[in-house]
Amino acid sequence: MTVLFPAVQCEWHLSGLQSTLLSVVVFTGMMFGAAFWGVTADDFGRKPTIFIATALVAYVGFLTSFSPTIYWLFILRFVVGIGVVGAIQVEVILIEFVAAKYRAAAMISLRAIENIGGLFEVLLAWAVVPTLGWRYLIAFTAVPTTLFLLLWPVVPESVRAAEMNRCSLPAGRLRAAVVEHRGRLGDLFHAEYRRSTIQMLFIFFAATATYYGAALITTELFSVDYCAAPNVTSSSDASSSDGCGCSSLSSSDYGRILLTSLAELAILPIAIVLSDLIGRRRTLAICQIVVALSYLVLLTCVGSTWGVTVILFVVRGFAMGSAAIIHLYAPELFPTQIRAIGTSSGYFVGRIGAMITPLISQLLLRRSVHSALLVYTLICIVGAITALLLPIETKGRRME
Repeated sequence: MTVLFPAVQCEWHLSGLQSTLLSVVVFTGMMFGAAFWGVTADDFGRKPTIFIATALVAYVGFLTSFSPTIYWLFILRFVVGIGVVGAIQVEVILIEFVAAKYRAAAMISLRAIENIGGLFEVLLAWAVVPTLGWRYLIAFTAVPTTLFLLLWPVVPESVRAAEMNRCSLPAGRLRAAVVEHRGRLGDLFHAEYRRSTIQMLFIFFAATATYYGAALITTELFSVDYCAAPNVTSSSDASSSDGCGCSSLSSSDYGRILLTSLAELAILPIAIVLSDLIGRRRTLAICQIVVALSYLVLLTCVGSTWGVTVILFVVRGFAMGSAAIIHLYAPELFPTQIRAIGTSSGYFVGRIGAMITPLISQLLLRRSVHSALLVYTLICIVGAITALLLPIETKGRRME
C-alpha cells in the first residue's frame, strides 16, 4: 500500500478522501474475511481454507491490474482483503505443529519471511512503477501467490484440525481426540477466557493500528515539513484546491521506505529472545512502549530527513514485533476447537484498527501532524498497560 497508492493517486487524480478510502476498503475486506475464514477453518480444516483464500487473492489480485475506474479498484481490493485473511490461517497450522519451546522462534520466523516479501515488493515497485506503472506492479505481485498454489499437494493439514474433523492422516500413531462440540464465537467469552479475550482483542486493535499506521505514515512524513508547519496540509494536497494534486515517490523515497521496512526484519530476533526469556505479555508491553516513546520523539520535531528515517525505523521494527507477538499469543491461548475462531476474531478487531489508521495517518496527519502522532502514542500506551494486565501467560503453555 505504501508504494502503490501514490502512483494510483497521480494517475487518477484522487482526492485525499479517495486515497484514504482505497486503504480503508482493503482493511474492510480483511475484517469481513476474518469473520468468515475462522469458522471455515475450524469446521472444514486449515488446509482447504488456505487454498481457497490464496486462489482468491491470486485471481482477483491479478484482475485488479485491469481496473478501468477507481470504483472497480475499490471493489477488487475489497475482495483481495477478504482473501488475505484466510491465507493467514497458515499461522494456525504452524502453531499446531510446533513444540512449545520452538513456537516463538517459528512464528516470528514466519513473520520475518513475510517481511522479506514486503522488502521484495518495495524493490519490485522501485523497478516497475516509475517505468511501467502501478498496473504491472499488481500483475507481477500475483505471480508468487499463484506459484504457492502449486505447493498444495505437499502442504500438510494440521494434525489437530484433521483429527477433530475426522479427515485422513498420514500413517502413524495418533491418540483420538474426543470432540464434544464445535467451537463457536460465544465460547471465547466463557468465564475461563472472557477477560483474556477482551484484552487480547484490544491488543490486536492497538498492534494492528500502530503497525499499519507506521507503514502508511512513512511516505506522509517524507512529503511534509512538519517542523516548519505542523498544522498544514502536505504538499500532495496543497497543489490544488480540488484535491487533484499528487506527489509521486522519488528514488530517495523508495530508498527510505526500503530502509524503514528493513527495521521489521532487524527487530524480530529481539522479539524472539524477549518472548522466550520474559514471556509474551512483557514483550508485548515493551514493544508498545518503545513505539510510544518513538512517536513522542517525533512530536518534539526531528529536523533532518534522516533523523525522521531513523525514528521510523524504530517505530516500524517494534510495531512489527508487537504484531508478531500478539499473533503468537492468540493461538496459544485457545484450545483446538476455538483456536481459529479466536485468532480470526483478533484479526477482525485488528482490521477495525487498520480501517481507522488511514483516517489518522493520512487525513488527520495532513491537517495536524502532531495530533496524528499523539493519537498513536496514546493507543500504544493503553496497549502496553493492557498487555501487562493479561491474566494468562502463554509462554510454554500446553496446546489443548
